[in-house]
Amino acid sequence: MKKLLFIVIVFAALVFGGITYVTNRIEDEVTSDDLPETVYAGETSSQQGIQNTALTLFDPTDDSDEYTLIETFMNYVIYDSIKENLNEDYDPLGDCEETACETIIETNQLDIKYAYARLNDDDQIILTVSAHRDSYPSFNTAVHLTFDVSFNKLEGSLVLTLNQTHLGDDEISEAMLDRILSFVDKDTIEDSVTTGTLDLDEKTYSYTFTD
Repeated sequence: MKKLLFIVIVFAALVFGGITYVTNRIEDEVTSDDLPETVYAGETSSQQGIQNTALTLFDPTDDSDEYTLIETFMNYVIYDSIKENLNEDYDPLGDCEETACETIIETNQLDIKYAYARLNDDDQIILTVSAHRDSYPSFNTAVHLTFDVSFNKLEGSLVLTLNQTHLGDDEISEAMLDRILSFVDKDTIEDSVTTGTLDLDEKTYSYTFTD
């Protein structure tokens, strides 16, 4: 009996230690401070922000930094897609403290809390989507999708192509990503994007400017 109890205790310790190791490894906390305030708390609506930024981005006479404008444009697209197709109450930088205002999607397993784009030093766009779980095993983590940017002002085209994917600091292989995508409803995800075209098979986002 004592031997069986010892085995149970050791097994429980190994399981607990394994869960702790995994959750610590993927730990990556994103807060509302990371969100672009001009997009999420500005006076301009997301749709108007998309239009205004696109007009500036593709204006041949405007010499503003193109990659900074692309970052802003993508953040407006993200926020607009969330409000229109995922959670109309989402307002993470507002005064509302209800769960619906602070969480994009709430599930029994975890909550998707934040999503935003940022520009890195290599002029790539990194899309970050954060997840949070309160119950055991609790964790904060984030997926970071790094996109190469192809931009042509004269042709009015913008294409983002996925280059790397990370969960926390760990890179996810393309084979693993394909396996994950095989379990999701790609059409629903692609249709949730209000502006431009998301293609999960090609792992691209494209937008064509029209006056």
